Amino acid sequence: MAKLLVIDDEIIIRERLKKLLLLDKYEVYSAENGIEGLKMFETHEPDIIITDIKMPKISGIDVLKEVKAKNTMVEVIMVTGHGGVETAIEAMKEGAFGYVQKPIEYDELHIEIEKALEKQQMKMKIDSNVKELEYRVNEWEITFNCVSDMLSIHDKDYKIVKCNRAFAETFSFNPEAPDNKLCFEIFDCQEERECLNVKTCNTKHSCMTEKYWPKLDIYFEVTASPIFGVDGEFKGSIHIFKDITQRKLYEEKIKASLQEKILLLREIHHRVKNNMEIISSLLELQIEDSSDEGLISMYNEMKNRIRSMSLIHRLLYQSDNFSEVDFNEYTINLMTDLVNSYCVDPSMITVNIDIDNILINMDTAMPCCLIINELVTNSLKYAFTETGTIDISMKSVGEKMYELVVSDNGKGIPEGFDINQSSSLGLKLIRTLAEYQLGGKIEMNTRGGTEFKLRFKELQYKKRV
Repeated sequence: MAKLLVIDDEIIIRERLKKLLLLDKYEVYSAENGIEGLKMFETHEPDIIITDIKMPKISGIDVLKEVKAKNTMVEVIMVTGHGGVETAIEAMKEGAFGYVQKPIEYDELHIEIEKALEKQQMKMKIDSNVKELEYRVNEWEITFNCVSDMLSIHDKDYKIVKCNRAFAETFSFNPEAPDNKLCFEIFDCQEERECLNVKTCNTKHSCMTEKYWPKLDIYFEVTASPIFGVDGEFKGSIHIFKDITQRKLYEEKIKASLQEKILLLREIHHRVKNNMEIISSLLELQIEDSSDEGLISMYNEMKNRIRSMSLIHRLLYQSDNFSEVDFNEYTINLMTDLVNSYCVDPSMITVNIDIDNILINMDTAMPCCLIINELVTNSLKYAFTETGTIDISMKSVGEKMYELVVSDNGKGIPEGFDINQSSSLGLKLIRTLAEYQLGGKIEMNTRGGTEFKLRFKELQYKKRV
């Protein structure tokens, strides 16, 4: 229920208005002069004051001034039977809501009261919305300034229109200063393609870069995101500067440590290769001192096995990848060594190599190289009487699954030969490596020569204890 205060020195008018207003369910108070009216204003806090302009002791204009000085929400409707246009203008300038001439038409007054109450409701709603907005802006400002990363908002003309406390303190930047530099001057962007503001405008997406700030000796990760108006027009961008100096220092330490480990691994492979070559040289000395053909053959086979393993370490030493072997390159080198070792005339024996672009880890490569060494050695020693062909292929047949085929068109293995019953060290080694180390299955085909087919899965690295 709205509270009304009627101030008029004429009791008849005052009481008449009071009765009419009470009938309309208003809560009504009355005063016979301005001084008493101001006291009742303090006591009852009315929503609307209806006051005569011409009164003894204090005029309605003075009452209006006092009321507005204390509470601008209270609306004052002026009533007079004497004032002219000048009086009405003066009252409106001082903040009066309305002006009603005597004799008072109650319907006219009632309309003014309802309009005044409606205005109050609108003002209260606006004030509430303003306070809510101010609260949210204040909360946003607090959050904006509490972020430890440096934040700045740039308009499309490269001016920094707002920044948080961390940005201002880090870059000694005062956003209120009239002579601030533009962002590309502050951050020394020499070329337009370096400017994140331009990139976000062109791409309509966020972009990121790393930038070194020499004055502070700090590395920043800078992320810029575009800002668009409701019409979709590019307005500018918001930049986030994250101090990544410690991360860069850690990265440098990690790179240095990694480089040390790379050198160490390369040295290990180099030394293993050298040691194997020393063993091969010792076997060469044994061969030179022996006249027993059987021992010489055994020494040569051992030497070739060692050299086939040494070759892996040589390739790893020369490569930037210490975990995997390029198997095509390895097989080509191995065949060259074996052909030279057995003094084979290249015009008599042709070696065809068909290997996919396969990289396999060292754990898998080592048994594979020994298997190829044994199979090719057998072909070179026993398969041919004059000319012939050796084919080596390796294909990927699934996820980390491979098929290795070594075949020749020589005279073949005698009928009824069983690889599982063979007493040959080479064939025992092939079967052991294929089945027990690689977990594969080896098949032999003796029609039109000899073919060995091995299907296996790449071994997974197991942590050494």
